[in-house]
Amino acid sequence: MGGAGRINRRRLFVSLTLRVFLILLFLSPLLGVPSPALAQEGDTFWPLLFEVRKLVEENYAGELDVYTLEEGAIRGMLESLGDPYSEYLSPRDIKAYRKALEQEYTGVGLVLKEEGGSFTIIGVIPSSSAARQGLRPGGVLLKIDGQPVKGLTIEEVQQLLQGEAGSEVNLEIAWPWEGVPRTFVLKRELLHQQTVRAQILDGRLGYLSLASFPSWAPLEVDRVLSDFKSAGIEGVILDLRGNSGGYLQSALEVASLFLPPGVPVAQVVDKAGRVEILRSAGPGLDLPVVVLVDEGTASAAELLAGALQDVGIAYVVGTRTYGKGSIQSIIPLSNGGALKLTTGFYLTPAGREIEAWGLKPDKEIEGREEQLRYARKLLLKQERPAA
Repeated sequence: MGGAGRINRRRLFVSLTLRVFLILLFLSPLLGVPSPALAQEGDTFWPLLFEVRKLVEENYAGELDVYTLEEGAIRGMLESLGDPYSEYLSPRDIKAYRKALEQEYTGVGLVLKEEGGSFTIIGVIPSSSAARQGLRPGGVLLKIDGQPVKGLTIEEVQQLLQGEAGSEVNLEIAWPWEGVPRTFVLKRELLHQQTVRAQILDGRLGYLSLASFPSWAPLEVDRVLSDFKSAGIEGVILDLRGNSGGYLQSALEVASLFLPPGVPVAQVVDKAGRVEILRSAGPGLDLPVVVLVDEGTASAAELLAGALQDVGIAYVVGTRTYGKGSIQSIIPLSNGGALKLTTGFYLTPAGREIEAWGLKPDKEIEGREEQLRYARKLLLKQERPAA
């Protein structure tokens, strides 16, 4: 009853929020050309808002930008909801938000580590401009477009490396085993951060780490699982620690790679209280699975872990997860921006509530190395799962 009550209160909360939003669309109170039917003095819908706007326009001594005022009013309205996941995204914000979800950035493909004021290459993204020119880990970045990087922060160096796709950047790099630094001209390109990592452990186990759920994650996970099968592995460790989520559809497609067709993945409750059962499209995975989770496992990652746990496909090891079971919809706005609004909540296939509670692992263990060690023993049948 407690969980149902919380869901009902949230449904009412989201319903009222949407009504406020619809009114706002028709009001346009702070635009240069307000709606003639609603933006008149003495209007009964938003009297205080119009009163303040009029006073500001008539009395403020500084520079006034009505569009900035409008955005400020919208942000304030959404902040007053007390929902950290509902927000206004300006046209610039929405582009950055989508890039973040897709784990995209524009750069040359170098992964750097700052140590003692020096920037060492610790990785090169495959198929990037840096990889094509043969750059290898171990090199020390000295200059970017003739500017020494000594004394800069890692954020400042990353900003210098990034830029418009197609533009070029000149890098001076020194390797300890070479006598003199070398110069490279690299092209900036749209790149995907490494979200999926995989390796074979103990010659028998497949380890798959998934850092987020961009739209392309299911293809990468499918490729990794196919490689595991070809290698004859006997079990899979799915590492979702620190995975903060991403696209719901991407999580559903990844779940389908582990679950047989037709099996429930999650229950989604919308603002009207309607419940939709999301089901796996298959093909599923006929291997034992251990899922690693921690307090950084959130949202779509919790949906995946909860589905595998409820259906009995996987044994979950780690610490209690973050507890984000809400769903945000991106609603486009006429200015090119968008409203990111909580429009529903999801439960596990068995009806367990995730919002604010998180998932309880089957085996609670602290420490990353200890968690991985237990998962390996479990799959190698050197450890028996708790009853």
